[in-house]
Amino acid sequence: MAQMIAIEDVKPIRELVYEYLKNAIGSGEISSGERLNESELAVKLNVSRTPIREAIRMLEADGLVESLPRRGVVVRNIDISEIIEIYMIRQALEVMVFRSAALRITPEELEKARRCIQEAESRLTGKKLEEYFLINELFTNTIVEAGRLPRVKQLIASYRDQLRRYRKVTLSDPGRQQEVIRQHSEILGAIEAREIERVGALVFEHLEGALEVCKRYRSAHVSD
Repeated sequence: MAQMIAIEDVKPIRELVYEYLKNAIGSGEISSGERLNESELAVKLNVSRTPIREAIRMLEADGLVESLPRRGVVVRNIDISEIIEIYMIRQALEVMVFRSAALRITPEELEKARRCIQEAESRLTGKKLEEYFLINELFTNTIVEAGRLPRVKQLIASYRDQLRRYRKVTLSDPGRQQEVIRQHSEILGAIEAREIERVGALVFEHLEGALEVCKRYRSAHVSD
């Protein structure tokens, strides 16, 4: 797991623990079905058990962990029907916010998104996949921010967190990597041209492709 939390950070300890655990679950460091032991985490992160307990409650509210009889708190194994439902929700929300971005995006945000696409292409060519993943996420975050819909932005973040462990799955597929860059370029072009209906259609198609890759992975590697 990652390094111990620095207690001198200005954020409350429970939030630091929460972010740490959420990222560890999303990256796969803590896998589905793994138990979260308060005592062990407190020692590992150099904090008391109280913020560990509070952070776990926050993760449970997010739907990332669950409490099971005789097992304690474990990372939830999201089944395929739930994954499909979450992608459907994401499609509705992200189509909404990307269409809004087409009306509200600034020149500076357009340039930032354009740089993200260029840098993603560069990282993919250099086989720097971890950086490629992060830059693609920055592209999406930039457009979501440009939509100026804070409540929708918050909902999108919540549902994306629930599927974060599958992010690398969908972007690690060799046939998907270049396709994502192409789709992001098309989406940005439609946003810049203020082609609102086309923006919505492209975003829906983009997420549909991610879902199909996720379904193939689940079928091959996970038993629901």
